[in-house]
Amino acid sequence: MRPASRERAQGLVAIAILAMALGAGRSALSAWGPRYGGELRIALADATTRTEPSAPRGLAERILAGLVDETLLAVDEEGRARPALAQSWASAADGREWTLRLAPATFHDGTPVGSADAVRGLRRFLRSESVAAVHLARALDGGDEYRRGHTDALAGLSALDDARLVLRFRVPSAVPLAPLASPAAAIVSARGAGAGPFVPTTPPSARGVSATAFGRHVRGRPFLDVVRLITTGATDRGRPDGGGADVTSGPPALTPATGLLLLILDPAAPPLAEGRARALIAASVDRAQLARHFLPGGEPADVLLAPTLLAPLPVSAARGAASPTPVPGRLLLRVASDVPQSASQRVVAHLAALGLEVKAVAVPAALATTTAGPARLLVWYPEVAEAGLALEELATLAGAGPPVRLALEAADSVRDFDRRRAELQRIEETLRGTHVLVPLARLPLPLGAR
Repeated sequence: MRPASRERAQGLVAIAILAMALGAGRSALSAWGPRYGGELRIALADATTRTEPSAPRGLAERILAGLVDETLLAVDEEGRARPALAQSWASAADGREWTLRLAPATFHDGTPVGSADAVRGLRRFLRSESVAAVHLARALDGGDEYRRGHTDALAGLSALDDARLVLRFRVPSAVPLAPLASPAAAIVSARGAGAGPFVPTTPPSARGVSATAFGRHVRGRPFLDVVRLITTGATDRGRPDGGGADVTSGPPALTPATGLLLLILDPAAPPLAEGRARALIAASVDRAQLARHFLPGGEPADVLLAPTLLAPLPVSAARGAASPTPVPGRLLLRVASDVPQSASQRVVAHLAALGLEVKAVAVPAALATTTAGPARLLVWYPEVAEAGLALEELATLAGAGPPVRLALEAADSVRDFDRRRAELQRIEETLRGTHVLVPLARLPLPLGAR
């Protein structure tokens, strides 16, 4: 194979692996072709220093979690559970009790993966900041009390033997096991070693992290030998080859579109307190033009969830107001570091055309969802690629009130697929109708092979 072809193939390998980490599904692997050995270097805009499983706060954390960690279960494109560290599962008591059987697997430190590790990992997960953890705690028998720290007893989780664990739920639900696919629910050994396809050989730092193939991974050894995540701050920014990286965070990006370019407006902040002002802002952005000219491989987005997660109700495409009604005032816009600069500048231009005096301030992608501000522009990836959990995550971002949260809880108890989908569609429409969450475009995995 010619060097250029080999580099291109390595880039496709990386993108396929990272698509899996972001929930794109197994189809990504077949779509991007075969994998090849050797070393792969991936340049990213932000560093990550995460050392234990947590809800990913940016692309770098998601990629690292997908490389070094493994969860009990994964979910497919339709939110259905598929094997990971757990090879099978069975329900009893009309769906209120689920028994998971672990596959023979090994942690990076050589110790076997056992049910005690799984129970310990899930207990940690239940007290984490993950939205999926909140969902699981609410559903498990005794989960809420345990999460709040009122007790260490947890009747809803126990180990039957070395290879089996049981989860007991208060009531049956539609997708009881989906929260186990959260990266924050990854299982680690007593010494903190992961069980993912790659073993970190250097601790995460501002310069990046290196990892080698794990020969005893539960799904077999990866064909790549080494993966290095390099922050652009640790490379030569002036070099056109991304500082020697095989794959870079930027164009040309490859499909499928997995992230959502999302504008979040705080209704408590002037001039956004009036729903009319937020609606005008939402209508001012020409999404088709934004995607076509400023987001290579992007698609205009008029709804919050990708059609692969939730088929949308009919919605009129937002094309941008021809003669926008003025929205005067000053607006501080916090822009996540992984938002393409040209796209953020275009959004600012649309807001300025309304009469807003916009001050854009860059923030690290890892802080974009938690940093307060009147307006935020970020790329959002669902923690778990399942419609109900994704809407719960969006409701948290929006600060949605009790009616939305109660509707989500009610939908979770609906086990008929068509009825549940209809309820989730109505919830998505309600969330979007407040114009607190303004979907702009769907972005492909922002990595391009060089």
